[in-house]
Parts: sequence; C-alpha cells; structure tokens
Amino acid sequence: MMERENDVAGLLELTDVIFTAAKVFDNLGCSRPATRAFLKTGSTTEIYSRTDLALLQDLRDAALFVIRNATLEVDADHLRGINNTLVRSGARNPGQLRTDSQNIGVSTVYGRHVPPALTLEQLDDLCRIQHEKRRVMEMSVEDRAIELFISISRAQPFEDGNKRTSLFAANSMLISAGSRFLLTAPLGDAKTDVTRSFTDYLARFYLFREDFNVKKHLRQHGLQLR
Repeated sequence: MMERENDVAGLLELTDVIFTAAKVFDNLGCSRPATRAFLKTGSTTEIYSRTDLALLQDLRDAALFVIRNATLEVDADHLRGINNTLVRSGARNPGQLRTDSQNIGVSTVYGRHVPPALTLEQLDDLCRIQHEKRRVMEMSVEDRAIELFISISRAQPFEDGNKRTSLFAANSMLISAGSRFLLTAPLGDAKTDVTRSFTDYLARFYLFREDFNVKKHLRQHGLQLR
C-alpha cells in the first residue's frame, strides 16, 4: 500500500513532464486535468482516443521506471530501460537501438537529421563523456540535465521515442540529485510560440550544432519547480 501511495505521489509530481512530453512530441489530444486524473486514479473519463490512452499508459510506465530507478549517472542500460517502457505500445522493438540500414531520422525545416547509429558501447561512451564534461565544468545539475537531454536527443539512438526518452533521463538525474526542478517540454498557450521556438532551436542544434538558444530556452521555459 505504501509503495503504491509513493508511486502515485511521484506520478502526480511528474504530471507536467508527462503531459508536456505527450503534447509537444506526440500531439496528445486530452487536457492536463484529464492527464492528472488518469495518473491519480486511472480515470479515462476525459480521454477519448485509444491513441491518447496508449500514449499516457506508456509515459506513466516510463515515469514509474524513473521514479524507482532514478540515477545521477545515466548510462545506456538506463536509457534502454526508459525506452523499453515508453514506446511499448507503439514501436515494434522497444528498447532497441536503431541501425544505419533503417535510415531512421528526424525531418526538420532545415533538412533531415540522420546521425550515425550507435552501439551500446558508443551510447555508454556518449553518456560518460557528458558526465565527465559536466564535472570538469562544474555545471549545476539542472544544466547537466539539459545537456543530457539535447545530446541524447541529437544522437537519436533508438528506433522510436528518442526525445521522450531523453526527457525522462534528464528528470532521472534531477530526481536523484534532489533538485528543486523538473525538466518539461516547453509548452506555451495559444498566444505564444514557446513550442515553435523550442522545435526550431532543437532542429538548429541537430543540423548545425547551435546549442546556445535551445539550452537558454529550456532553462526559461522547460525547468519547472517541483
């Protein structure tokens, strides 16, 4: 009983992470209150699409994985664990690294981004390099989480769900460190272009390695107090 109560409390704390990831990256159709109700009680009253329900179920399971396995030192196995839960209902091979022959990438307004496929060892090296760089530069854990998010997103290591996996990995670090913040996908209202700007800045990082604007944008519009 206590474990379930702790899980529900953790899920509710991650409501905005789950909701914004679903909304920004997968066009979720239901509202934030409907998302919170689903996480709190399992209610599907205001979830009208099977696609939305499957998406929220996967994100809930990924959040539970992070809550139970939060770590400051994210590695390839941790990323695979997140991805395995996060795309379970929509991907053929959850947790599977993509291959070059699959030609999986991201289409942007600046062109298509198809980085070289990574082996598990190379993905581990990418994580290790990020951790070492952050220690040398004495970065805050919030900036470290943002760096991890954009680096893994750009690498596109998995067949599907790379941005969502990266976002949950970043929050795994923040939770483990006891940060006051969580990292959400930047989401504005109908009168703002917060999401559009985020998408543009992230695309420029993918194609041109311009990281200043996307990191600044995530600090301003992605970090939220717990």
